[in-house]
Amino acid sequence: MTTWGVAGTGGMASLFLDDASKLTSGHFNAVYSGSLSRATAFAQQHKLDHAYDDYNAFVENPDLDVIYIAGVHTTHADLAIRALQAKKHVLIEKPMTLNVTQAQQIIAAAKKANRFCAEALWTRFTPTLESVISDISSGKIGEIRHISANFGFRVDLEDHQQRLLNPQLAGGALLDIGLYPLLLPLFLLGQPTEIKANVEFSESQVDLASDLILTYPQGVSAQLSYRLDAYLPNKAFIAGTKGYVELEAPWFASNRADWCMADQPIESQYFALTNRGWGYEFDEVNRCIAAGLLESPKHSWQDALSLATLLERIRSEYGPIYPFEQP
Repeated sequence: MTTWGVAGTGGMASLFLDDASKLTSGHFNAVYSGSLSRATAFAQQHKLDHAYDDYNAFVENPDLDVIYIAGVHTTHADLAIRALQAKKHVLIEKPMTLNVTQAQQIIAAAKKANRFCAEALWTRFTPTLESVISDISSGKIGEIRHISANFGFRVDLEDHQQRLLNPQLAGGALLDIGLYPLLLPLFLLGQPTEIKANVEFSESQVDLASDLILTYPQGVSAQLSYRLDAYLPNKAFIAGTKGYVELEAPWFASNRADWCMADQPIESQYFALTNRGWGYEFDEVNRCIAAGLLESPKHSWQDALSLATLLERIRSEYGPIYPFEQP
């Protein structure tokens, strides 16, 4: 059984640990935060043995096998590389990094340390998406012609210091929720030939909402939306020459897929979704480590690099460019 530590004490860290605590393939027993009081409170909440405010001491704990990097986006690359240099396996919360260069540096560190490394894009590990992608790959809906997906909810737009609206913390919609809709066309169709976007910015100059159209050869397209200022249906569908499949809300953690083949009645397919769904990637990391793998075949290093490439491409053309990235 692998022993885990978590770097970060935010909401995502708590959600992940809640799911992991119900599983037996590994367990958490340590937490790191820049604030010892936050680390101690988190350790008490999740019944962890150790709380650290010294990152070096944290990653040098000989009892830890894996570090889950769950801090703000701007810390991912540094914390992951330091953990790998300490010979720890790492699972890095999405997005893995802010750009392709950082992602390449992390992967190089994983290779040098001979340690497992993955981006925590939990949707890719759920049984619903695994099954749907398998059926699509087998030709169930024919050739893909169009993909549509969205993800939206509303945040407090007056609180400019919250993480999602803070440019110093790489806030904004794209890196936090926009990458989910992008996942479907990227995985099924690859990099688009053209991207058109209509982006709305907050007062703090992070991207608040966006509508994207991705264009591929032979007229294939993807229409994607993500917003931090409104609630969207959070559904997705993939249309092909023989029919289509729709993933019910929330599609990124769905337990139902509706298939419509030509003019036939809709056939609903149901899947068990254990807890909130984060446990699937926890089990996958533990499985890969036990098997001696350095990356997961479900979301490989190349998959993470492809996503980083697309995110960087969108930001370079449409923004946001963060203050610390300015020349």
